[in-house]
Amino acid sequence: MKKLVIIVLLIAMGITVFAKESGKSRKERRAEREAALVEQTQNLIESNNWQFEATRMLPARGGSRSITNYRVIFKQDMMESYLPFMGRAYSIDYGSNQSPMIFDSDVENYTVEEGRNGSTIIKFRVKNKSDRMDFSFNISPNGSASLSVNSTNRGNISYHGNIVEIEKVKS
Repeated sequence: MKKLVIIVLLIAMGITVFAKESGKSRKERRAEREAALVEQTQNLIESNNWQFEATRMLPARGGSRSITNYRVIFKQDMMESYLPFMGRAYSIDYGSNQSPMIFDSDVENYTVEEGRNGSTIIKFRVKNKSDRMDFSFNISPNGSASLSVNSTNRGNISYHGNIVEIEKVKS
């Protein structure tokens, strides 16, 4: 009986040692995922083809709100914005019922800078029908990002979300 217990314990110890040597620890797996995310984010920024998926908006006045299915698509020198807007408007189009943040535009004054803690700051100017806006993205190495939009005809607004690959349109 003692021999059987000893054999079972030795087998269990052997399996445990083998599993630890062949498998990676949680920290190692997490570090690998984080490194892959950092590399993917850097590649997207360098390609000038990426999508910002907004998850939260923060108007200049009022509280923040969770949002879904809103985005900014950046392709070379073009931008497609599909974002909600809440806040103060100083001048608006008569009878307008669409968000002023839904438009396509050419990009002007595009700059990329290195920010703090390895972040990347991308700034550019766009024009919609009646407004000029300055977009400023602060992108962390892991792909989380914040967007600040300053407008000539509206109050400032910020968004938080992630930089991802551009989604293919389903036909």
